Amino acid sequence: MEKISIEYLPYTNEIEGAKRWDEEKGEFVQVSYNREIRHLAYFELKEGFFRGSHYHEKKEESFYIISGKIRAKFYDIDTGEKDQQILEKGQIINIKPRCAHIFYGIEYARVIEFSPQVYDKEDTFKGDFDYEG
Repeated sequence: MEKISIEYLPYTNEIEGAKRWDEEKGEFVQVSYNREIRHLAYFELKEGFFRGSHYHEKKEESFYIISGKIRAKFYDIDTGEKDQQILEKGQIINIKPRCAHIFYGIEYARVIEFSPQVYDKEDTFKGDFDYEG
């Protein structure tokens, strides 16, 4: 699906850019590197619950999974293409405009959301998903 990309942050402290690593003090994650961020949020998702079920006409969104596991469903508004992915700790998912998305908690998860655009509730439109995991 062209409107989503999923990647694991590299597990190293030896490179420039977004990355993560563990050390005696605990985990360190540089979620973003050299990207403009005008919206930043944190959310939790409990097992059996969902968040999302919408799309944006203008806003691009990225989500970093701090911990846990999520089932993500996507629907491309323009092509009708559907996709489903399991997301877990260490992954970032980037979602382009006009891609409906819903996140379903497989296990308790903590997530950071960020975007180069400011959140605008007028740019949020209901997606059409079945909510079963």
